[in-house]
Amino acid sequence: MNTRFLALELRRVLRNGRYLIFTVVVPSVMFLLFVNLYGGGDGTFPNGLPVATSLMMNMALFGVMAGPLTIGARIAVERGLGWQRQLRLTPLTGSGYLLAKGALGLLVGLPAIVLVCVIGAIEGVRMDVAQWAGVLGTLWLGAVPFVLLGIVIGLLATPDGMQAITGLASMLLGLLGGLWIPADVAPRWLTTLMQVLPTYWVKELAQAPFVSGVDVGRAFLVIGLWVAGLSLIAVRRYRAQN
Repeated sequence: MNTRFLALELRRVLRNGRYLIFTVVVPSVMFLLFVNLYGGGDGTFPNGLPVATSLMMNMALFGVMAGPLTIGARIAVERGLGWQRQLRLTPLTGSGYLLAKGALGLLVGLPAIVLVCVIGAIEGVRMDVAQWAGVLGTLWLGAVPFVLLGIVIGLLATPDGMQAITGLASMLLGLLGGLWIPADVAPRWLTTLMQVLPTYWVKELAQAPFVSGVDVGRAFLVIGLWVAGLSLIAVRRYRAQN
């Protein structure tokens, strides 16, 4: 992977005010809103997980999902501007380009997780150091399928349709993945639908040390299938365009 190209891309992202607002600040604001709507940090969901802890994980996952989706989908804009054609004149390889985009997607998701967790601690979420590290690490690595989905959108969508598609994808993954309506209080049909999506299973893995009954094997299977399928689509589509 070309680290100089990655550093250039990261600087471009950090200069973008919309990234800082929508992928870093908004998840934290939504966490505070939902904590108050659900009655603060004193209640618990049916699985025994405190409300504040569960909602903190949900909103951190939203941030780590929305950022990588947007970064990957920017590929559509770069295609429209001819940026990819310019890059082909440099030593940067196609695989290096996709790897840098993937690494960038992971990096831009990290600030949202950290900020939401800091606010969660202020709001009364209590864990030991190992538990905090486990939650942060699981949510961050859980960004991988969303990074790949963003890249696929970027390789398939037109520049004009990119924002609408990524916005719709974020909302559907959040709604149907159990972030807006926790699975513990959702109707059965919605819970069944949630279990098809990576959003639900990344959250389940983050919650696994705190609740019983999490099917860890199934979680890795579903997430692995999404990663494998999206990787295959991304590679085939990129090769078709070159």
